[in-house]
Amino acid sequence: MNVVLYYPTLGMSGSLVTHLPLSLLYAGIDTIQAGVEVRIVDARLDPINFKQTLENKIDDKTMLVGVSVMTGAPIINALEISHFVKKKYPHLKIVWGGPHATFNGQEILEEPNIDFVISGYGSQPLAALVRHLRGDKDAPPLSDIPGLNYRIDDKTVANPYVDAFEMVDYKKIPYHLVAADLDSYGQLDSGERIFSLYSAMGCPYKCTFCSAPAQYSGIRRKFEAVPYLEVVDHIQYVKERYGATYIYFIDDDSFVRISHVEAIIDEIIKRKIDIGLGFRGARVNEIKKMSDEFLRKLAQAGTDIMHIGAESGSQKILDLIKKNCTVEDIIAINKRLAKHPQIKTGYNWLSGVPTETLDDLRQTRELILKLVTDNPNAILFPPNLFRPLPNTELYDVAVKHGYKPPNKIKDWADLENSLESSSGDELPWCDKEHINQVYMMQICSYFIDGKIFKVKTGDNMKFKIIRFLTRIYTPIAKLRMVYGYSGLLIEKHLFRLASRFMGS
Repeated sequence: MNVVLYYPTLGMSGSLVTHLPLSLLYAGIDTIQAGVEVRIVDARLDPINFKQTLENKIDDKTMLVGVSVMTGAPIINALEISHFVKKKYPHLKIVWGGPHATFNGQEILEEPNIDFVISGYGSQPLAALVRHLRGDKDAPPLSDIPGLNYRIDDKTVANPYVDAFEMVDYKKIPYHLVAADLDSYGQLDSGERIFSLYSAMGCPYKCTFCSAPAQYSGIRRKFEAVPYLEVVDHIQYVKERYGATYIYFIDDDSFVRISHVEAIIDEIIKRKIDIGLGFRGARVNEIKKMSDEFLRKLAQAGTDIMHIGAESGSQKILDLIKKNCTVEDIIAINKRLAKHPQIKTGYNWLSGVPTETLDDLRQTRELILKLVTDNPNAILFPPNLFRPLPNTELYDVAVKHGYKPPNKIKDWADLENSLESSSGDELPWCDKEHINQVYMMQICSYFIDGKIFKVKTGDNMKFKIIRFLTRIYTPIAKLRMVYGYSGLLIEKHLFRLASRFMGS
């Protein structure tokens, strides 16, 4: 028997970065251990022929199709493929998992093409479901499968998921399922063979826009580090067996315990492992605790970027979202990091949160410009437009300010279009001018820091054109940011065309 696991297209956000479908690899671990073959279809690798690719993986021994779904644009393709499978293979069961499924299981089951939803970590529940469908004598009943959402007659049932982190043996991760496609994964056509790893699980902080506090609410210890020797063994394993050249740590927060990261980089240096490193999760309050010696070792071990949640230049907004830092702290750590040019600092931003005003956006623009001025190595990620996620503290604030939550699964996908339309209807505290300001800042953030010249990219015609256009548009982007001028934003339409071009 076999199961097929499907990773949807991501829309515009997947046009430049395509990392390994780690959610599918993790989900398949226990199913493989149960003696069932797992096959993977990653629609991002061929967004035109994904249906044919899926058909090629399905045969008369296929039991179910599992889909990993994030909130937003991926829902569109996930719904499309679920409808396609049910129409062509009505006997197959379809199960959704992933971030969106964790808090929206009952809502997802309103879609008739979806048979099951797994909330929370998925490896053990998926294996239990497969064993149940296979008819194993010792298989648990549906009511005993943690995190499973299912139907009984006309009613839906939601089993609670296990309040514990999913810690796995890295040697059981089925990298062989994607080994043939490793050259198709990466970012910016850089040629790096990137593997995403966890060095720790969980996060002890309580950012009001983040779903992690709700997801980990039942876990007593909100943060659990993977033993440092196991982390480095994992790095050495993927380098030697699969040719990894770069490790991207996708922890919610890597630096909760700085001594843990220091042990990892000391061991990398000790073993003389030649590998690039990047960290997705870092907070301003943590960087304040980092010594210059630690930062030097971080660079020596191969680190070339840290993603830092700056979020806003308004102290009012920083306090609202509980970032545990001040604007002055952000400025100070940026100046310190400027002294370590080997490590680029990638700043994340959040806009459009409840109570945010145009003056708050002005303060964010001014901070962005100051960070670039103070630190030539600073990289600015486009400001994310706030998406109210269920069970987050800021979701409740949004509802109090007039936000009307989606009541159908497809409505979540439509949220992705709110910025495109510049209507602001989905975020009632943001008028059209506010949304246009955000969109202007998003576009300009791609250019004002010269990131295309700071990061490793391909040397193909696509990136030659991008670099050429960047040189032309950068002065305009800087003027827009300095004066906050979002009028006559014809770049918006050009940017959409460019996004499709980059994804081609």
